[in-house]
Amino acid sequence: METARECVRLGARQRTIALLTGLPTSFIFHNIYDAEHLPPRGRPPYTEDFIYRCSLRVQAEVGMFATKYRLLTAEGIAPAQALITAFRHYSSVVHPPSFSFDEAFFVVSNLDGIWAASIRTLELAACRRCGRHHLLPHGAAPAVAGCPYCRPHRTDRAPARGRPHADHRAPASGTDTEAVTVPAALEAQIRSLRTERMFEQLGAHPRVVATLTGASASSDRRASSRHREGPTHVGRAVNLIRWGVAVKTVQRAQFSLVATAYTRLLAADFEPADAVRAAFVHVSAMLPTVEPLSFDRCFEVISMFDARWGAAEPSFDLLSCPKCHASFLASRTDRERAHCPFCALLRTPDKYL
Repeated sequence: METARECVRLGARQRTIALLTGLPTSFIFHNIYDAEHLPPRGRPPYTEDFIYRCSLRVQAEVGMFATKYRLLTAEGIAPAQALITAFRHYSSVVHPPSFSFDEAFFVVSNLDGIWAASIRTLELAACRRCGRHHLLPHGAAPAVAGCPYCRPHRTDRAPARGRPHADHRAPASGTDTEAVTVPAALEAQIRSLRTERMFEQLGAHPRVVATLTGASASSDRRASSRHREGPTHVGRAVNLIRWGVAVKTVQRAQFSLVATAYTRLLAADFEPADAVRAAFVHVSAMLPTVEPLSFDRCFEVISMFDARWGAAEPSFDLLSCPKCHASFLASRTDRERAHCPFCALLRTPDKYL
């Protein structure tokens, strides 16, 4: 969907976006566009002889674009992203562009035999005279007379059909590109999907991901009224009554570090979901030799500490130890007296670490 968004900004047709992303055209029409952002009308300007009927100037520009695309793919960049980046680079150099993004897409398709082309019909070759790379039919030898770069350019004699129609042209650069906007709903959906992926990569349960992103968790068959009421948790809930005894000392120290980092991030105007994710990643990197906490359990503890995501009131306090001056979590309903896990780690590190 991010690729589709960038294609829309560059003026691509629906068919181009569908071939490039694999999204159905009906999905593109209903989700990528809306009533205020209508798709371009007309069929994409795909023609087999596009390169050969253009003027030498346009052929040179297409060769410059294709060379940039090949350099990007040689660095390991995916073809779709390389196409978008190469066309943005070309549009920033040539203003206005002589060919559209749809035509650039068709050139790349024939250059690599992908998307709209089943076989390779074009290739890049070095000119015998100037050494610059330009496009040729696949398997053809470079001309002795030179390439579009070193042959004399007679643009004034170029046929009118050699120049694309005005409505085929894409925005050229910076300011013009931003003028082609996309629906706000698409931007919000992309942000939501990116957030879901980040939490899934941390091992978050679908119910936890749904709670953090505000999505529906109806697809989780194990979800019940018991889970939906109160703090969201996966598996057995945190033991608040025996927090200081039932939870290992190292784990209590890790939970305390996550809560401390989370509090500081909230004070720095981070969103709660971003703060809990960043705090978890930060603490996980701090203790690489210790068994890491699960994201689901950290989320549950933080939700009860900050009274969020289903927790009606705080169940933890972040206390300051009078001996080591560290901040540690203590359950409000713990039967035992609250004690600092960091002091225990300092006294006997070999026992816990």
